[in-house]
Amino acid sequence: MPTNRARRRSAATSREARLARVAAVAASLVFVTFLTVTTSRAAFSAQTSNVGNSASTGTVSLTDDDAGTALFTLTDMTPGTTYTNCVTVTYSGTAPTQPVKLYRDAAVGGTGLETYLDLTVEIGSGGSFGSCAGFSGSTLSTGTLASFMSTRLDYSTGLSSGWTPSASPESRTFRFSLSVQNDNNAQGKTATFGFTWEAQS
Repeated sequence: MPTNRARRRSAATSREARLARVAAVAASLVFVTFLTVTTSRAAFSAQTSNVGNSASTGTVSLTDDDAGTALFTLTDMTPGTTYTNCVTVTYSGTAPTQPVKLYRDAAVGGTGLETYLDLTVEIGSGGSFGSCAGFSGSTLSTGTLASFMSTRLDYSTGLSSGWTPSASPESRTFRFSLSVQNDNNAQGKTATFGFTWEAQS
């Protein structure tokens, strides 16, 4: 009959055998997993690339040749005389634009002469600031200065010149004509005003 010591030794041996079997099974699973991962990493593959991309923005640039001088500095105006001056506007940007528009620079000032001033705006070529010699073009707008100043407020309401620059630089000449109406109510009155050209891409 086995002694207690023998029984304990036998039980210990059995536990060791079970542990050895469990360790062997675990080692087998790790090995199989390693084989599976290794096999997956060896799969077929292919790549393609698109490199060297870049981006930049264009410019919108609009200038005129008035050198900061007013188109008109008129005194003692009388009916029957038409006062004219020209200004050349140049687009030198790189971005494509919408048509260049013309609108007032600020609200008209003075004592109300704008109501009695007839304004004609033309666009064309030839002439420059201070002289309209050689100008040739077509009419963009007629009416009173008051009407222009009260309706042409910004780019959205501006007078379209019909000029969409297609090259850089590219220029157009604008001719402005003013005449005072034959109305006694125009006597002794004044008006101050200005114009803005704008291009938008």
